[in-house]
Amino acid sequence: MSLDSISLGVEPPPVCPHCGEVTTAATVRTTFWFDEGPVIVEDIPAHVCGSCMEQFYDDDVGDALRRLAETGFPREEAAAHISVPVFSLSGRIRRRGRLPDDCDLD
Repeated sequence: MSLDSISLGVEPPPVCPHCGEVTTAATVRTTFWFDEGPVIVEDIPAHVCGSCMEQFYDDDVGDALRRLAETGFPREEAAAHISVPVFSLSGRIRRRGRLPDDCDLD
């Protein structure tokens, strides 16, 4: 911790445990899969890594997310409802052909 951060009472931003870059405070949203569909939670205080975009929550935020999940994401408490299109890749996957043995890829 630097002298400036001690004197100002401000902690330095956490470092990303995945890539080692500094994270920044942000408000994010995330999606959970619950029962048979997605549930979106907004207004989540987080630290976000600018390099790998990983999101990290403090213990209080994690507890709030856990409590919301344990209550089953009650529909009557939702801030909004949206319709979500669902796509299938069935019949859309094109298999690539095998390259000839004399083909040299760099």
